[in-house]
Amino acid sequence: MPHVVVEGAGDLQALYQKFVPILQRAEQEILKVQEFYLAKSGREALLDAVVIEQGVARSFFIQLKQHEATMTVRLLPATDPEKTPAVKKTMALVAKFIRTVWPESRYGKTNVQEFLEAGAAK
Repeated sequence: MPHVVVEGAGDLQALYQKFVPILQRAEQEILKVQEFYLAKSGREALLDAVVIEQGVARSFFIQLKQHEATMTVRLLPATDPEKTPAVKKTMALVAKFIRTVWPESRYGKTNVQEFLEAGAAK
């Protein structure tokens, strides 16, 4: 399952406050993260995402989980989209957003490294 661990990220409430919808258009794909739903506990969040690639739309949720010193970005298993490059790019966009809120943070374990490297600071 694709995932990114962001080490040194702050809390989800602060991330929620700074969230702005993400839209990226490229040749034959559109990546959108439209809504940010924060759990009452403040330890988990869901981001409503849609990708359109080669004319096929996929809707899914990206799950953020706050841990002691890390934040995990992964796909919500209940929505389980096909793990296409556009889906992985969208996850990378969310991880990059986290890094813009906390520039001192860094990427930890991930299996979408190639998408993080596209235009991102390490």
